[in-house]
Amino acid sequence: MSHSATNGIRMKLSLLTALVACCLIVTLPGCAIKNWLVHKPQPVPPALAANATLDEITDHLNRDRSQLMRWRSSHVTVTASGEGILSPRLSANICVESPRNLRLMASAIGPEVDFGSNDERFWFWMKRQEPKVLLTGSHEGLGRQQVLPIPFPPDWLMQALGVVPIDTSTSLLERDGSSSGRVRIVSQSSETGRQVKRVMVVDLHQGQIVEHILFDARNQMLASAKLSEFKQEPNGGVTLAHKIELIWPEMKSVLTLDIGRIEVNQDIPATTWQMKNYPNYEIVDLDDENAGRL
Repeated sequence: MSHSATNGIRMKLSLLTALVACCLIVTLPGCAIKNWLVHKPQPVPPALAANATLDEITDHLNRDRSQLMRWRSSHVTVTASGEGILSPRLSANICVESPRNLRLMASAIGPEVDFGSNDERFWFWMKRQEPKVLLTGSHEGLGRQQVLPIPFPPDWLMQALGVVPIDTSTSLLERDGSSSGRVRIVSQSSETGRQVKRVMVVDLHQGQIVEHILFDARNQMLASAKLSEFKQEPNGGVTLAHKIELIWPEMKSVLTLDIGRIEVNQDIPATTWQMKNYPNYEIVDLDDENAGRL
């Protein structure tokens, strides 16, 4: 066969191949053509519908919480901003167990922060706090206290950390009518001796609470916990936030917790929930009616 004949056959085969490919493309639906030509990941469908009811949202949020009894991480970095109450960057451990066990201990060269709670009491200590006191009290007494408030009520913080089921039986669902895909679950409660409004901001696409906020009777923000960087934990199957911003407007301070590896539903020693004493720091019991004069 001559060289020119061979080239002619090759050209025909190339044209035939191109024609078959074109025919295949034409027979594909439009979306399939796009996926065939450009391999882009498919968008994740919303976890909750835009018109989801309060009950539907609550059921979804409590699904993970029903599987989560406790979690802990020793891979936490705390970054502080505000009026210089802490070292700018601290390493920390955090342990959480339903319903009221909590321990956050942060340190630089030595201990800097100890915030904890057990079934009976809570406590709050900061090395650089003035006056040099360790605040403690019962959960029941906290509702009557109007002096020496702690920055974040333990029960509220436990809900923000994901181990307490959400009760919306006395809540209202608010929609702002925007395209943000977020709604607000609003309720009233009593914290540190005053009536407050609790707000949970829910991102319907993620199906997660992205912010917990406390407002006073004048609608001034008392505290906020912003949650982001949600990840499904491989050792537990639940989804948890790996970044938490704790905002305390009264002291113009923000604590940002960047959380690494999390252990889910592992046993935590009972000693974790015991308050310790710090030399040269006076223990102030907020249940004592004279505590406000100290």
